[in-house]
Parts: sequence; structure tokens; C-alpha cells
Amino acid sequence: MTKTISSYSINKQLIPNYLIKELNVSKMSDDLKHNLLKDGYLFIRNIYSKEDIKNAKDFILKHLHKVGEVKDPYYDGIFSGLSFRRKIYPTKFELGKFWQKISESNQLRKVINGKEITNLFENIFKEKVAHFSFAWLRAVIKGKASPLHIDHPYMNRGTDKILSCWTPLSSIKKNEGTLFILKNSHNWQDIKENFLDHDIDLNQNKPGHILENTLDLVFRKKSFFLTSNFEPGDCLIFGMFTVHGSFDNNTTTGKIRLSCDTRFQPYSEPMDHRFSGENPSAHRGLGYSCLTSSTPLTENVKNK
Repeated sequence: MTKTISSYSINKQLIPNYLIKELNVSKMSDDLKHNLLKDGYLFIRNIYSKEDIKNAKDFILKHLHKVGEVKDPYYDGIFSGLSFRRKIYPTKFELGKFWQKISESNQLRKVINGKEITNLFENIFKEKVAHFSFAWLRAVIKGKASPLHIDHPYMNRGTDKILSCWTPLSSIKKNEGTLFILKNSHNWQDIKENFLDHDIDLNQNKPGHILENTLDLVFRKKSFFLTSNFEPGDCLIFGMFTVHGSFDNNTTTGKIRLSCDTRFQPYSEPMDHRFSGENPSAHRGLGYSCLTSSTPLTENVKNK
């Protein structure tokens, strides 16, 4: 009998195939609030216009191509292994402004803040909603991943009634660095209590992410990795205490994983000032330069 070799890893640690399960798909006709409370997430397909997603993706890749990070043809999104980004934008401030320009483009905002996703969140909250003006646009090359975490310690100066929305901007297969959720993790009180009073900007000595080895945590909690093959138009929504991360991008083609995180909340609730308004200050007052993706893709750092 031939043993199946896993193509999934986190920080190069192989993840057994049997621990990886499919996300439950919700439909707009479902009781979305019920599904969210039950599962800790909502996975909804075809919420966005595929044409709008393509326009946003092409805009991003054109800008990465201009700084030498994407091969021809740019729309395939294949990492070149090169970068002129720091030569063109030599300071941290200028790099942040470069990423802000892309992140605040009309092409991307038509997707992540558009009427389709806004209507969806109003359906979930059953009231008018608002969104952070700051967006977490990520470009992840081969071998990179996002660490295991919950969102609360990163954005807890407003309401707790925030939902995160992860939007893939191209087809992302399971071995290409998809986001995963740990099953039933929204009910893990020990994780919640460890981070409940933690603000990463006020206490920079304590990490915002979970230090326990991800596979050890899955075994300890008798949990599973929940993910899927994502297509343009899909979105994954979850609350502030749902444990999530991403697999390593183990692409065999050099494809860059493009995605964007946004946050929605009831309009009536207070918003974290760091991520609202024009030129949001974000973490440590750095604006968009707080994001790893604002730096050249060639630099050997974690994508967070």
C-alpha cells in the first residue's frame, strides 16, 4: 500500500491529510447568524462579481510587475524572484504609501467594500453596517504563511462585534497557502482568556499570535483544519475569537497568493480609530507600512 505524502505544511512541518477537512458552505438563503454562531465561520461562494475580482487582481499584479516582482505575462501572477521596489521606494514610509495606493484603489474597493459584500453583512447583522477603511492586502510567495492567531488582540479598541472577511483574489488551491480555521476553536475559552485583555500596540512584549505549535494544538483540542479550494468570488467570514492561520504556499508554479482581509461591524457600534478614516494609523502609527506585504517580496520575512 502506497503512503500518501502530504502537500500541506505550516512552517515546513507536514500536516497529515486526514486532519484536513472541508469547510461547510453556507448559502444566502440560510440563517447566516445561526451558522456563524454554530461553526464560528461562514464560507460563502460566488458572493463577488468575477469580473470585479479580475479587475482588482490585474491592478495589483500590474503594480507588482512595475517593481519587477512578477514575470511576464503579469496576469499569471508568477513571482520573478526579483524586486526593484526598494530602489523606487527607499523608505519605510514610501513603501507604505505604495501599498496604500494599491490597497485603496477603486478596483479593489469595488470588491471588498462593494454592495454585494455590504448586503451580505447587513443580512448577518440585521442592521446597517460599517467597515474599516484599512484593508489587509496580502501577496504571499512560495514558502510563506500567516501565523496561527485570533484577531481580537489586533483590533480591540472599539466594539467586539467585528467580523473578519477573507477574500481570495484568484483561484487558490489547498496547497497554495489557503486560509484554514481550526474546527470549534471559537469555543476555546483558554485561548480567548489568554488574549482577551491583550492589545499588541500597548504591550509589544507579548506576541499577538499563538505560540503553541499548530499541530500540537490540533491534537490537544481533538480538532481539524478546515479549508477548501477557493475560487474568485468566494469569501470566508469569522469572528474575533476564531483560531485561524494559513498553510505554507507550496505552489509548484511560483504563483503569488493574493488575498485581502477586511472588517465589518454594526454601524451603531464604536470603531477602532486605528483602522478608520482617511490615512488610518494602523499598528504603531505605521499605516500601511505595518504590513509585511508593503515590503519587497524578495525579503525573507513572514507574511503577516
